[in-house]
Amino acid sequence: MTLDVNSYKDFALSVMAAAQKAGAAIMDIYGPGMSVRYKADASPVTDADHASEDILLAELGRLLPSVPVISEEQAAANNLPETGSTYFVVDPLDGTKEFLKLNGEFSINVGLVSGRKAIFGLVFGPAKADCFITLGPSQAFRCALHPAHDPDPRQNFDFVALNGEAAGRDFTAIVSRSHLRPETVAFLEAQGNPGKLTMGSALKFGMLAAGAADVYPRHGPTNEWDTAAGQAILEAAGGTVLTLDGEPLLYGKEDRSFGNPSFIAWRRRPEALSKHP
Repeated sequence: MTLDVNSYKDFALSVMAAAQKAGAAIMDIYGPGMSVRYKADASPVTDADHASEDILLAELGRLLPSVPVISEEQAAANNLPETGSTYFVVDPLDGTKEFLKLNGEFSINVGLVSGRKAIFGLVFGPAKADCFITLGPSQAFRCALHPAHDPDPRQNFDFVALNGEAAGRDFTAIVSRSHLRPETVAFLEAQGNPGKLTMGSALKFGMLAAGAADVYPRHGPTNEWDTAAGQAILEAAGGTVLTLDGEPLLYGKEDRSFGNPSFIAWRRRPEALSKHP
C-alpha cells in the first residue's frame, strides 16, 4: 500500500484529530492518585492506556476500515487481529512509567506499516501539546497540538518542517529515562561519552528529527508499536534506524509477536554509516 500524495495530508490530519481525542481521554485521568495494574511482563498499565486505545481503534477503524490495527493492550490481552503487509501499529500510551511519574514524557504513537516499512507516523505528547508527524513521503513536521474531546475540523496548525538540522552543539545522545542498560552505557563509551539528554517514550525520535540530539541507542526489548511511528518521522527527516547488525529496522515480525531487536536510531544516515558499531 502507498498513500496517495494528494490524500496523505488529509489522512494525517484525520489521525491528528483521533490523537487529540485520545489525548483528552488520557489527560482526564492524568494526575495524582492514578490507579495502576501490572501486566504479565510486569509493565504497568492504567485506565488511561485502555481509554486511549478504545478511541484510537474506533477512529482508525472508521478512517481505513480494511486496515487492521495492532496495538499494545490488544497484544497484552492476546487479542490481535490477522495482519497482511499493511497495518496500523499503535501504542495508546507510550511511556506509562513516565505517565505515573507525572513528568509529561509520554506519547500516543500511531504508525502505518506497509511492505515491512513504516510509511506514516504520528507521535503526540498530550501533556506537552507537542506533535511530530509525517505529512507526506519524506515530509516530517512538528506542531503544537492540544488534546480535545471534540476537535474543531477547521483548526489550523503552524507546521514546522523537520530535517534533522543541528548547529552550534556537540555530538549528543538521547537515552531512555527508565530503560538505560549496561549495553547502552558501553555503546556511549565507544562513542566517546557524548553529552546526554534523557527522555521517556517515542518523543526521543521526534527530538532526533528536530536536531536536538544525534543518536538514540536502545538495547533490550521493544515492540513495533514503540518504534514504527517514530521511525517513520525520523526517516522522513533524513535519519535512520538500524539494528546492531547495521540492517534497517523492519516491520511485520509476527513470528516474534511484533518484537524488535536492539537498535540504534541516528539523526543522519551518513553519520550512521560512519559511526555505527
